[in-house]
Amino acid sequence: MFAALLRFVARVVFALVTVVLVLCLMGVAVITMIGLLIWSLLRGRKPVLDTSGFARARSFRAGQRAAAPKPMGEVIDVEVREVADKPPQN
Repeated sequence: MFAALLRFVARVVFALVTVVLVLCLMGVAVITMIGLLIWSLLRGRKPVLDTSGFARARSFRAGQRAAAPKPMGEVIDVEVREVADKPPQN
């Protein structure tokens, strides 16, 4: 009985320590983001928020098909050779 109680208390303590650790890491992330935002505004540059990953993840949801890639244009394969300059003719 004492061992079961000790095991329960240890699990509760480990769970609380885990929650505190996760909250501390989230706090560090938020403070870092705010610091980077302030730093970019002080330097006169607009902060760039790249949300392209969210759009890509949205396209992979079940039941939706991915968008077809857009054609990039015509591709021309040529052999490269150097053309020498001709001397001026009189």
